[in-house]
Amino acid sequence: MLQNFRDNLHGAAKGVLIAIIIVPFALFGVDAIFLSGNAVEEVANVNGESITELRLQQAVALQKQQILNRYENIDPSMVDESQLRAPVVQQLIRQKVVEQAAVDQGMGVDKKTIYRMLLEVPDFQADGKFDTERYEFVLRQMGYSPSSYNKLLTTDMVTSQFMQGVATTGFSTEPESKLLAGMTEQTRDYYYLTIPRAPLMESVSVPSADIRTYYEANQDEFVSEEQLVVEYVELRPSDLVEDVDVEQGMVDEIVDAKIAAAASARSRRVAQILIERQDDQSHLKKIAEIEAKLQAGEEFSALASEYSEDYGTAEQGGDLGFIPAGDLPEPLGLELDKLAVGEVSGIVESELGVHLLKLLDEKAADVPSRESLEPSVRQELTRQLAMELLPERIEELKDLSYNADSLGSVAGRLGLELQVSQPFSRQKGQGVTANPLVVRAAYSKPVLDDGIASEVLELADDHVLVLALKERIPASLRPLAEVRENIETTLKQQLVSRQLMAHGEALAGWVKSGDTIEEVAKEESLAWQVSLDTKRFTGNQNDEIRQKVFAMDEPAGQPVVDSLVLENGDYVLISLVKVKEGDFSQLSRDQQKLLTATIALTAASRDYQAYEKLLLESADVASKY
Repeated sequence: MLQNFRDNLHGAAKGVLIAIIIVPFALFGVDAIFLSGNAVEEVANVNGESITELRLQQAVALQKQQILNRYENIDPSMVDESQLRAPVVQQLIRQKVVEQAAVDQGMGVDKKTIYRMLLEVPDFQADGKFDTERYEFVLRQMGYSPSSYNKLLTTDMVTSQFMQGVATTGFSTEPESKLLAGMTEQTRDYYYLTIPRAPLMESVSVPSADIRTYYEANQDEFVSEEQLVVEYVELRPSDLVEDVDVEQGMVDEIVDAKIAAAASARSRRVAQILIERQDDQSHLKKIAEIEAKLQAGEEFSALASEYSEDYGTAEQGGDLGFIPAGDLPEPLGLELDKLAVGEVSGIVESELGVHLLKLLDEKAADVPSRESLEPSVRQELTRQLAMELLPERIEELKDLSYNADSLGSVAGRLGLELQVSQPFSRQKGQGVTANPLVVRAAYSKPVLDDGIASEVLELADDHVLVLALKERIPASLRPLAEVRENIETTLKQQLVSRQLMAHGEALAGWVKSGDTIEEVAKEESLAWQVSLDTKRFTGNQNDEIRQKVFAMDEPAGQPVVDSLVLENGDYVLISLVKVKEGDFSQLSRDQQKLLTATIALTAASRDYQAYEKLLLESADVASKY
């Protein structure tokens, strides 16, 4: 098949293949991708306004990225986007009803505000300045066009205005402030001693008889999982490169085309003054007045800063930077073809509005050498031809592995390597056996019980695999020698916990009988500490101990005694001796303002949630989720 493919790859057919490889580079980033399919498919409708599949995909991708940023070591494959879709749709619905309520109340965002904000985004800057090319590239990477991204920003800002408007309605009363200050500024005096766990762990020993008794009584804890060993054959395009013969003529044609395209390409540094189209045609009068000022000798950059409605470039004097030939709308490109460097165009109309253009500079593109291009072109052609061959070889793999006595013969027929996995369980594998698809296939009835090869598994667009059972390792009781150390540690921990608790309860009895923490600690040669005027949320004390202290009852004449076991296993005995309520009047003016604002914000948050719930209940919502 491949030989026939190569033999017949002449003329138009060869041209089509070359176009397939070259055209994606030329068309990268075309906005038309946003105008079909997912852009218009509706996943929800809120009061007659659509939420599209594309918007949902963008929001899901953002939610996934936020999860990955929060949990740095998480495997991205563990974040299932399909499970995120339903909650994200509900979030988008809530945003939509809030946005609609904001618009109904006359809220909006001026375009200049949006563009000024864009100018400050570091990801859109080069050398500290807003860069149009970088801006458009970053948006394409995120799946947005400039118009859709600006719409998203507008929506977010209007929604934010609405939320802030509700937040400013929150208020607090003086009794509330005093009550909260009494709690947040409360101080407590307490003493505590610590019985450390580590020395006991080192000193105690567990008799061998106890280890064996525990082992025999809890054997379910020591049964290993069933494991499998499989043999498998993988198929990727890289496995087929030896079967691919790339003709030098094909390489030469693509290299020549790339060199010719680079040689003909040039970029021009352009500045513009843009006036957006108006229904009353007032834009024509405005651009004519600007043109008259230019002809009278006023500076193009100054007029652009003052009048241009392309706010992303107006503050740079209308400078669009260097733009590759053909990237501008056709009317603008044709007008620029007529200009020499330094000249200003007449009035030009486009779908965006009316323009005045100035050609600031020109530069030719760098033309790559044949030697630099040929290796990558040959590699790309090799992969392309290997990909063309892959479906045929996958079919062969399916035919040969179906009811095959051995995958070894299959691998031999296809010139592939027969590989053998390490033992793996349903829960844990490595390499390909960490893939859930592989694990499910290995533990399926046909493979596990009937002893036949699996179906050909598609692990990726360019990666398939077929497997068969080589060895089944049944679940079994792990020998005592293998688990002895774990059992010994467990029994030590149990013994030490009992000893610590008994010792601690005895010391607590002394303190309750009238001895102080200091006296008991010195008697027992234990470390002790005192913490005075300790606040609920601040201090250098152990957080576990402080949280426990502020959960204890207030002393009524006698100290309150309590204990806790820390996360590290240490036993802590506490004696709370004094509680002093916070005094709002003793706070600084700034602290009082912050406390009052906190109460008001909390009230506003409750109000906002209630209002949002009311909006949702009264909205006409249709959703697929």
